[in-house]
Amino acid sequence: MSELHTRLREILAALSASDPRCKRFGAAQHRYELLPPLTDIELTHFEERVGAALPSGCEDYLDYVTRFSAGGVGPYYGLLPAQRAAAYVQAPSRSLGRTLPLAHLGCGYFAVMPIEGPAAGQIWFDFVPLGTQQLFKPSFTAFVLDWIDRLANNQWLDAGVQPGQCALQAALTGYLHMQEESLGLASGALAGTQLRDALADLGPGAIKIAAEGPLFNDGDTVDPCILCARMLANLGEDGLSAEVVVPGVPPLPAR
Repeated sequence: MSELHTRLREILAALSASDPRCKRFGAAQHRYELLPPLTDIELTHFEERVGAALPSGCEDYLDYVTRFSAGGVGPYYGLLPAQRAAAYVQAPSRSLGRTLPLAHLGCGYFAVMPIEGPAAGQIWFDFVPLGTQQLFKPSFTAFVLDWIDRLANNQWLDAGVQPGQCALQAALTGYLHMQEESLGLASGALAGTQLRDALADLGPGAIKIAAEGPLFNDGDTVDPCILCARMLANLGEDGLSAEVVVPGVPPLPAR
């Protein structure tokens, strides 16, 4: 194992030790567990599923999954198992060509890596329900290091979306607006006891985030993205139940 991989293993162990109850975003799913790296035979199967060997630009990802770990603990809800992710190569847009899904960001959004063309090896956010994509990092290594740096400094991860774009945010905003109208309040005036009463009416399982796209089955529920998780945490201070959102299921490559 390289010195870099040894150091990375130490960092991940330290992050795990500082979060024994897996309370950080995504930790309840990946639980700081590393999958073993791909064997030579598994790498052959991976390339068969992808359709070819990964091109130039993807070397750091290939090195990671063959020499360090093939998935598990990692950015957002964890790195998808490489072998299974290879079966779900997508072509979300002509500009990106075929992409390999890497991690679920929440709300049905994914971090993906183009595996052909000029963007090969870059990390993009694919906001599947919104029909848009956004460049996030120039490489897989930068993607992982950004995640580690933010966790180590107790910073929220980059959401990539703007407030109001997610279905969960729109639903909660609409619900609170209806409560304001029923009480004869101006928009944004709901506060104090009235806000707590309105949130208390949303009991466990009151909200379900529906999955979209080929990486989930119809009827699946998904966990919230960073932006929605932050909003839920803020409203939790006003009495919103921590169990208000139906727990999501992992994307198909992670099952």
